[in-house]
Amino acid sequence: MARLPKVGLDYFALDVDFLSHTKIRKIMRACGLKSITVLIKLLSNIYKYKGYYIEWNEDECFAIADDVGIAERAVQELSLI
Repeated sequence: MARLPKVGLDYFALDVDFLSHTKIRKIMRACGLKSITVLIKLLSNIYKYKGYYIEWNEDECFAIADDVGIAERAVQELSLI
């Protein structure tokens, strides 16, 4: 019997210089250190569910905020950057 096709990835590589990237440093400066946790959680959800994108909506925003332990408003602010 054939397996169902796998959707999403089991893992993704995170460069050791991730925090040194100019884009990431600008986000950290503008939004604080919790922004890194949100970014990594967002990347995890992107790669886990669809593999290369995510359907952004209020439920996804809530789930990330709840998992990370910050306000939805803060996650929404990061999504606009």
